[in-house]
Amino acid sequence: MTYQKILVALDRTDASDRVFDHALGMARSSQGQLQLVHSINVSAYDNLGKLIDAGAGLQNSAKVQHEEEAAQLQLVQETQQWLEQLRTEALNRNIAADFVCKMADPGPFICQLAETWNADMIVMGNSGKKGLKKLVLGSVSDYVAKHAPCPTTVVPNDSSLDVQLLSKAS
Repeated sequence: MTYQKILVALDRTDASDRVFDHALGMARSSQGQLQLVHSINVSAYDNLGKLIDAGAGLQNSAKVQHEEEAAQLQLVQETQQWLEQLRTEALNRNIAADFVCKMADPGPFICQLAETWNADMIVMGNSGKKGLKKLVLGSVSDYVAKHAPCPTTVVPNDSSLDVQLLSKAS
C-alpha cells in the first residue's frame, strides 16, 4: 500500500533522525508528502520550585512568569528552526513537506492532527521506556497506536530492533 499523506511525529531525541529517515523513504517510494510534527509538552511540574517560591513571596511572581514565557518562546523558536531544516532537507529530495509545532499534550495532539489532515500513516519513534517508568509516564506511541485514525509505524530508538506497523485498535 502507498501512503500519500504521512504525518511524522518527532521529539528532538537522537531517535528522531531514524524516524525522519524512515518517513523520507516511505514518501519517496510512494511519492507522498510529509507533515512534520513536534508537540512541546509543558508540564505544570517542571518549575514547581520557582512557582512555590513565587507563591510564598520568596520570588517576584511577575519575574517568574516572564522568565517562563521567555523560556517557552525560545524553545518554540529553536524547535521551529529545527523543523524548518528538516523540511528543507525533504524539499531538497523532492518530497513535499510542511511542519507544525504546538504546545500540547503529544498523544492527543498527534491523533487530532492526523484526523484533520486526513493522514494515511503516522510515523513516530519509541522512547524505549520500560517497566515502572512506562507505567507512570505512559507512552506516546502506545497512545497514538490505540487512538489514531490511521495506521501507525513505530520506529524504535534502538537500530537493532525492527520497525513495527501498528493499526488502530478496534
